[in-house]
Amino acid sequence: MKKTKKERLVWSPESQRVYMRRTIESAPVGNRQPLRAFADWLEAQGVGPASITVRLRSASLFIDAVKARRGVTCARAFQSLTPDGVEDFFVRYGKDHGISMRRYMRSAMRSFLKFAASRGWVGCDLADAVPSLLSYRLRGLPRGLSDEEMSTLLGSPWDRGECVCRDRAIVFLLATYGVRRQQVSALQLADINWCDRTITFAAHKGGKAIYHSLTQTVAESLADYLRNERPISDCDYVFLRHWPPHLRLGPMAISTMVRSRMVRCGLPPRGPHSLRHAFATRLLRAGQSVKAIADLLGHRSLDAVAVYAKVDHARLLESAVDWPEVAP
Repeated sequence: MKKTKKERLVWSPESQRVYMRRTIESAPVGNRQPLRAFADWLEAQGVGPASITVRLRSASLFIDAVKARRGVTCARAFQSLTPDGVEDFFVRYGKDHGISMRRYMRSAMRSFLKFAASRGWVGCDLADAVPSLLSYRLRGLPRGLSDEEMSTLLGSPWDRGECVCRDRAIVFLLATYGVRRQQVSALQLADINWCDRTITFAAHKGGKAIYHSLTQTVAESLADYLRNERPISDCDYVFLRHWPPHLRLGPMAISTMVRSRMVRCGLPPRGPHSLRHAFATRLLRAGQSVKAIADLLGHRSLDAVAVYAKVDHARLLESAVDWPEVAP
């Protein structure tokens, strides 16, 4: 039976763990204990609740397939699992699922087999039997907004509504600093230093915390929201839900708002990450080094921003050399 809006779980940092527990509870009875142990193992590896939930769903299917052919406990079934059995399951699964689902399953299978190896159920090298998916590093281009699209997004009039000040402030933050939606959602009142005119975004996905100067436009949009629209609440987070309970605004709500804003501006509906791509591309074209861009984006590795070099056509032309002529 479809849940009503009142029955749906309101997003909060803790709700991610609730979804994780629900995923385990919805699995077959015999799978719940190994999935629970798998979730604890993943958390000890530093994996977040949302990512754990995704892997649990795929791992549950993998466990079902392994146990179905043997009718024994999870541990006993995996003790007799062979590399051919691992490959056979993945190939069969891939025939009915797209590339994204195959990637999820590949990640879950490898993680679960490493977990099983830590329990002594399988050999340490069985995870290597999961087939790889052919992909090419830096094969694509970042899908950032062009300068014209960015001007349209930021300059178009805002429709009257319940959360105009909040949504405007969020869009300005995303466009000005190139931060992730999760970092905007996690922004706290203490992260804004009005005296020094600085703003701090928490580290995310193993990266570094980001420190920026508070621009005039961003400062004005934040002040407008905090003074005139933000609900009265003891919550430390800057951006809150408009309707009670006034909890932290979730990342998914930010994505939905950004896409809706783009549609109203006559732009193709893209998520907040397109503003991050536009920010990085803009810095590169302004002459910033890849190292500086990595620092401003909060990345620890330069490899994470190497793809942006592909959009700087002027520098690529400068670095090109004439094709050597073959001597007669």
